[in-house]
Amino acid sequence: MVAEDRLRIGIVGCGGITRALYSRVYPLVSDIAQVVAVADLDPSLAEHVQRAFRDTYYAEAYRNRLLAVDARTAEERLGFLEKADLAESAAQYPIRRYRDHEELLEDDEIQVMCAFTPPPVRAAPAVTAAESGRHVFTEGPMARSVEEADAIYDAVKKAGVKYDCQVIDRFPRDMVLARRAVESGLMGQMGFANVELNSYLPQGYYRQTATQHRTWRGTWQGEGGGAVFHHGRYIIDPFLWVVGSPVVQVFAYSGPMLRKIEHDSLSQAVVKFANGATGLVHASLITHTSSEMRERTSVGMRGRISLTGHDAAMTTQNENLPRGAEGLPLMKSMTAFTSSDNPAALEALEAMREEVAGLPDRVNQERQTRSFLEAIINDSNTQVPIEVPRHHVEVTRAIYKSSEENQPVDIPLNRNDPWYRFEGRFASGQAPPP
Repeated sequence: MVAEDRLRIGIVGCGGITRALYSRVYPLVSDIAQVVAVADLDPSLAEHVQRAFRDTYYAEAYRNRLLAVDARTAEERLGFLEKADLAESAAQYPIRRYRDHEELLEDDEIQVMCAFTPPPVRAAPAVTAAESGRHVFTEGPMARSVEEADAIYDAVKKAGVKYDCQVIDRFPRDMVLARRAVESGLMGQMGFANVELNSYLPQGYYRQTATQHRTWRGTWQGEGGGAVFHHGRYIIDPFLWVVGSPVVQVFAYSGPMLRKIEHDSLSQAVVKFANGATGLVHASLITHTSSEMRERTSVGMRGRISLTGHDAAMTTQNENLPRGAEGLPLMKSMTAFTSSDNPAALEALEAMREEVAGLPDRVNQERQTRSFLEAIINDSNTQVPIEVPRHHVEVTRAIYKSSEENQPVDIPLNRNDPWYRFEGRFASGQAPPP
């Protein structure tokens, strides 16, 4: 039985990300939501995920009962026991299985649809769900093309539903602090804003494995893009949110540097923002580095705001990253303010740390999931508006177009442009070996 005050979740796409991540995340939010249905074109995957949710709901119930034993107060003990009961009831609920998103959305009980499919097959379920009045959460990036991102955007706005796109790097305390610092205008006009991702994925990452139905890594059809798109979203999306001013022009070099793949392993772009500032967007999957600080953002005004951080999705050494009690990797950003001639602004910016003191400095996917669900329950705005992940898609496609045509590209892209749609491709790319 589903408690009346819990949101009913339907999940489309039962591949690796659902099994490895979301089957652990949703039991953590069983106090406000419950998975009631899953869908996948492969019935065996849907069945596997159905069992995975049952098992992880039971595990969460057991974990909370253990926590209740060591609770310091009677109130705390009752809280853990209540969470345990909710997780156990979710485990006992018969999750329904469907073939695809259309079947799943015929289920009237579903209030929120989560699309955990690859980017090339993300737009259709998201649009259909929004049109049916369901709230929508998707894996990131938002869509493989600006055309598809606009279709999601239009459907969400017209229906008045909530939408969010998976990028947990927006949520650490210091990322929020950086956004508020820029928004405050305490350092005056922006002069530049740079973002940098340095990560390493070997050629073997792109090889097909015996458990895959097809090669999707390193291909346009499978990933939709590489360093600056599928992987770069973890820092470029938050960067665009922090800066606040949209990119209006790019000039870029991008492609499959040192890798046999169809899209980019390295993208480097000079960008111009609507507020007159310029900047650099650098995204590399060929940088030999440690699992520590692989993300950097720098914003220059009458002083500088600097962010550094790491991201679990970008490292081949995930086991070395700090993890919470639930076993999920924890993400962290660190913000520093510097100025040579504006001590008053520095003092005011440092004082802003108190405003965000209640936010966690390290977050995992539970944080974003809970934030999205609470926005639905409270009918409030999501932390990051839909315009941000949509803009990331357009900046990416403009970078690819600029590199291929070797000239500056203005944003917005023309709707008749192949790079606005999904026809734009690198001439230099090649499919990864099987």
